[in-house]
Amino acid sequence: MRLKSLFAVVAPVVLLLPLSAHADWPKGEREKYMAQCTQAATQQIGAAAAKSHCACGADAIKSYPASDIQALMDNKATPELQQKALGQIAKCKANPPAKK
Repeated sequence: MRLKSLFAVVAPVVLLLPLSAHADWPKGEREKYMAQCTQAATQQIGAAAAKSHCACGADAIKSYPASDIQALMDNKATPELQQKALGQIAKCKANPPAKK
């Protein structure tokens, strides 16, 4: 019986560990990413498509640890981390508007 009560206390804590390991964007960094991304992408695909593409990219890497996101934003990430992030963001293929 004692084991059941111990399990009842420990199980919720263990289940929450993965949530703390992968935090959301560090404060202010998502907005910084969106501003930089949309500015660069707007020239290629237009404002609306750029905003959508950049939001998808931000969501694609938000599960990364905050330290990895910060390293990416500060241009201090390892080449492996950069490639991994670019691979995730590339899944958000933005289609340029059709030319008339």
